[in-house]
Amino acid sequence: MASVKTETETVIKRILPYLQRRGYDPVQDFDYETGVASTTRYKQGYVDILVLGAGKKPAFLVEAKRSSRRLNAKDVAQAMDYGKSVKVSFVVVTNGADIQCYNVANGQAIRWDGKLEGKIPSKTQLPTVLKSLRVTPDLTDIPLSKDATLPFRPGLPLKQLNALFARCHSTIRKIEKNEEYAFSDFSKLLFLKLLEEKADVDPAASLPYSYLFHELAVKPDRESDQVKVAILSMINHIKSKRNYGDVLNDEIHLKQPKTFHYIVKQLSAVSFEDSGLDYKGAAFEYFVRATLKGKKLGQYFTPRPLVELMTRLVGKEAIVTAAIAGVPTKVLDPACGTGGFLVFMLKQGLSQLKAKLDSRSISKAVHDAAAQRLKAEIFFGSDANEGVAAAAKMNMIIAGDGHTNIYAEDSLRVESSCWSVSDPQCDYILTNPPFGTSEADSLPSSEMSQFPVRSMKGQNLFLQKMVLSTKPGGYICTVIDEGVLNTDSSVELRKFMLAECRLRLVVQLPDETFKPNKINVRSSIIMLERRSEADSQFEDKYQVTFCKLESLGYDGSGDKLRGFDSDRLFAEFESRVMDVSLGARAGEHWSAFDVDSIELTKDLRARFDLKYWAPEVKSRLKNLAASGASKIKSLNKVVTRRGKSPSAELYVDERDGYALVVKAGSNVSSHGLLQREGADYIEKAVYDDLPDSCKLQLGDVLLSSTGDGTLGKACVYDLDMPAIADGHVTILRVNPKEVDPYFLADYLRCGFGARQVARLYTGSTGLIELTPDRVDEVLIPKMKILDQKKTSRDVRSAESKYRAELEAAEQHLSSARTTFAGP
Repeated sequence: MASVKTETETVIKRILPYLQRRGYDPVQDFDYETGVASTTRYKQGYVDILVLGAGKKPAFLVEAKRSSRRLNAKDVAQAMDYGKSVKVSFVVVTNGADIQCYNVANGQAIRWDGKLEGKIPSKTQLPTVLKSLRVTPDLTDIPLSKDATLPFRPGLPLKQLNALFARCHSTIRKIEKNEEYAFSDFSKLLFLKLLEEKADVDPAASLPYSYLFHELAVKPDRESDQVKVAILSMINHIKSKRNYGDVLNDEIHLKQPKTFHYIVKQLSAVSFEDSGLDYKGAAFEYFVRATLKGKKLGQYFTPRPLVELMTRLVGKEAIVTAAIAGVPTKVLDPACGTGGFLVFMLKQGLSQLKAKLDSRSISKAVHDAAAQRLKAEIFFGSDANEGVAAAAKMNMIIAGDGHTNIYAEDSLRVESSCWSVSDPQCDYILTNPPFGTSEADSLPSSEMSQFPVRSMKGQNLFLQKMVLSTKPGGYICTVIDEGVLNTDSSVELRKFMLAECRLRLVVQLPDETFKPNKINVRSSIIMLERRSEADSQFEDKYQVTFCKLESLGYDGSGDKLRGFDSDRLFAEFESRVMDVSLGARAGEHWSAFDVDSIELTKDLRARFDLKYWAPEVKSRLKNLAASGASKIKSLNKVVTRRGKSPSAELYVDERDGYALVVKAGSNVSSHGLLQREGADYIEKAVYDDLPDSCKLQLGDVLLSSTGDGTLGKACVYDLDMPAIADGHVTILRVNPKEVDPYFLADYLRCGFGARQVARLYTGSTGLIELTPDRVDEVLIPKMKILDQKKTSRDVRSAESKYRAELEAAEQHLSSARTTFAGP
């Protein structure tokens, strides 16, 4: 278990959530880093948390230590010293994993209700505790009115939770010798632990049994069979006593008592309540990926910051307002996975209702009726995988018992329970549908008629069914593979969406959005508003907002970025991003601009990708065209096309080859050089059989046209030997009296041509490409040949100097390291 880096982080990340659950207000009830005069040392000390009681008088203190080491006598002595200085009756010492309480009068450990366990009196219990200690200062067995709450357990960050789940998964694999049902079985035990925590904070959610995980965990190994019996008994109690027993109905396949005992020990060491919603959902999803091959299923689990962001976009108050008013409202996630969107919205809605009740803006009766609507009538979800759908139900139960309308079904089928194209009932659809899946095998051809635009891609079918199942005036907010926004194959789908909906917003997501889930895909959010009547002639005029989001507050490994202000980001997305009256606008980690819908629909391909509509690029293109710039199509002496890739088995070494094969990735450098090192060759017979269109001539400009990290590189073919370009290289052959080939190559790789290339490419994954017809659209400025050559020489001279200096620096470093290593 990784350690929290500082004592302050121990307090903030581990202790404060627990103290808040015990009823304390971190602002009103605590003083932080309070200076105290030591009674045993000359230098001043600082109390991490000084808890204040009645009249703001010090009640007890919390001394926090690093979690990298065990608590020791020195730590206790320091806390006692501080406790005497500020005149409190007892002190708490913690390393974020363990809590120990001591009586300041005698230095003895305190037992609460006769138990020596990690627990801090709640705010309501504190006056009684302090009174008991005033009457009997040496008291070490202090009653807490038979407090049945759980002892302190630390919340854990994402990486540590994932490691915990990995240990459990490994144990199931090693002991049970069968992991086929690992996720299903493990999720049942996790569900029991989450129910236990729910009952700990919600008196209305009392458990129908007396077993508790932390008590089972400390049983000796010889009693593992008793742990198994207890868990099976807990499951049976839930089935018989609760109306959500269906999530536990299928048989548990774990057999070995050791497995039950190990998992109970692991889960008992954690507070999922204090780990937060983000981590609990992510832990579920870790197990899905590990055992159900979620990536193979096309499931791209939605990071929780993205869930909250999308919820803010559709209006966080709208659903609660409808629930209070009793207006029938349907919120759907048709590919809900483990329920990320639905869980967040249910918890948020219930929290908002509670706040309104506490502020007396609604009555208890109104609160209860609205809460019941939220739990049973508003939220709907489906997932095609039974195990994942069961996890969604469990998550919804823990969130507030809102599992009623979660279905294990393929929602693209006509008989889907959650929606219908013939009877649109959805007010809001928030989802992250599977990317890259094909429905050719799972969807009967007889059911394709429900989709106006023919396709076998699951994502394209989900989009159509979203549109057709949404009421007029309803909203769709979905994550989307950017290929849907820009490829020619999706033009008809985009025009269908524009006819049936208003495209309100496109948000380009950061590259690292899905990287913590080992997914490398360019993605965006689109938000659509369903029309009451189709606009088939595209006559409606409105503003479409395009937003670039630079960060969601975490890096590619999922670690949170220090100092990132998520609240500010969410607030600005809610209030400013879609406010077209502001014009071009920007905020913390985002920027936005608007495009007239008429301009978008007049575009031949009706592209939705932000990079295509970037104002600064469009403005510069307009100026270029006005200055007499020419398109590559008019400059290229041959039809713009790519080369041809021979079969790899035909490649030979240089000594046996006749012609060089120029490849986009390995032979075209980012500095515009043609590289022969490690190149492949083909024999003359193979060369002769290839079409002339792929054979190179001296002075040809070669543009790498596919692949993330490769696309956009360019060079000039300047060798006096036969060669061909492979199928990932576009060949441009210009009149050198009109366009200098080196200038053209440099303009495309590092001049404004590179911005045009970035604007025009299509696709979303590592398979992005710039098709020949898009290459033809690139504008080349009108310049004198001498000016072209000078511009190119200047940039190549600077790059040559850079390479020489870099090589010299590397040689110097190597020499220094050799000297340091000695003989």
